[in-house]
Amino acid sequence: MNGYRSFLMMAMMSVVGLSAPALADTKSAVFHFTAAFVGGSCDITAPSSIQFNNGNPFSSKDIEEHIAVTSESFELTLSKCEGAGLTPSIKVSGPQTSDFGEPLFLNVGGPTDAKGYGILLATKGNGIFSPNLNLAADGTILAKENWSIDEQLSTVNNSKIPMTAALTCGDCNYASRRGGDLNATVTFDFVYD
Repeated sequence: MNGYRSFLMMAMMSVVGLSAPALADTKSAVFHFTAAFVGGSCDITAPSSIQFNNGNPFSSKDIEEHIAVTSESFELTLSKCEGAGLTPSIKVSGPQTSDFGEPLFLNVGGPTDAKGYGILLATKGNGIFSPNLNLAADGTILAKENWSIDEQLSTVNNSKIPMTAALTCGDCNYASRRGGDLNATVTFDFVYD
């Protein structure tokens, strides 16, 4: 039994003896984490409202003939743009109808009492964004094909996108067409993907 006890004590001392230096030699490890994220954002500003012909009425014939008072131009301005690694675009959304031919923006069932009319919203684009002749049809102002995902979004900063809103009767064949007040609400959202 004494031999067994001596062996056990020697074994315990050996384990303790081996453990102590191992703990004393332990060092901490420092890790540095880095990551690169793609993404970005821009603020969009535009006039809060557009009033055709300075609020003065005009006839349905004026709309059919596309005279100047039936369209208004304005600009979207992009600011505080930051980010990289993706392609910018602008999503354009709002209530719309195709009852008069091509898709048009129109607050259907809202404060609109005119029938057979809507807003044709278009952009001729600029150096960064492509033209779109009917934003109600596909709802996107795309970056031009030469946009590189390596470009910093700051190059878009303070750019202006020309827009045109035109009152139209579409194909002008809507049987119940009548004058009245017309309202359309459109939202512009910056998208980066």
